[in-house]
Amino acid sequence: MTASVKWTIAIVGLLMGNVVATVVLATVANAGKSQVIPDYYDHAAHFDDAIDEAAESAKLGWRVTASIVDGAAEVRAVDAQGMPILGAVVRCSGYPRAHADHTFDISLPATASGLYRAHVQDVSAGRYDLRVVLDRGRDHFGTTFTVDTIARTESAR
Repeated sequence: MTASVKWTIAIVGLLMGNVVATVVLATVANAGKSQVIPDYYDHAAHFDDAIDEAAESAKLGWRVTASIVDGAAEVRAVDAQGMPILGAVVRCSGYPRAHADHTFDISLPATASGLYRAHVQDVSAGRYDLRVVLDRGRDHFGTTFTVDTIARTESAR
């Protein structure tokens, strides 16, 4: 076998290996469910609105935290003076990063002074991207969070 035949076989083998790898990767990529961030195009198209909302929220001076604890979304909110925010309408939407197609959008009723909480369907351990919106009278506050789920143990309660 001459050197030119060996090189031809090697090049054809590499090209065929590339074709096989491409077919395998394309098949695997399309076998599962979509993992695209929900409404990503809408978020990008309204990015200026998000910047304006962030500026308005910062003017209020409210401090808001969010978490997912024991299968429930919890939002704690205090005003600029550190007093609990009472009587707000609170909404929380989000999705687990591992399963971006499992979105939720829930209303959180007040359960304590400045604490809003509601059960989230099918919570699994992992990292979640959340969007929290609080409306109280003419005041509007909106922000996003990245949180990890927390499961309390009996000794921590």
